[in-house]
Amino acid sequence: MKYTKTERLNLYNEAEKYWGKIAQYDQCVEECAELIVAINKYKRKCLYNEYQNNPIVEDNLLEELADTFMCVEQLISYVGEDKLQKRLDEKLDKLAGQIEKQKANKK
Repeated sequence: MKYTKTERLNLYNEAEKYWGKIAQYDQCVEECAELIVAINKYKRKCLYNEYQNNPIVEDNLLEELADTFMCVEQLISYVGEDKLQKRLDEKLDKLAGQIEKQKANKK
């Protein structure tokens, strides 16, 4: 089943009702930690030929990305998407400036 954003947000609200906001924060921390491990294993597979016979490494990365995405999307609903968008735009402006600086240094 493919969920719309509205359906996802409704599920997150249900989760908060059952387990509470603090538990949702804790879950996000746990999922971020698991994503870190999955990224490191995937990186070692791609760069250092470790885990070459382990097809689960990429699938695990996708699973942890999905878990983390859900948690982050839920946290965004707590703080407000407009507030996040403002901060995101600031960060993207900073990144664009850093990229332009790098391009100028390579000339």
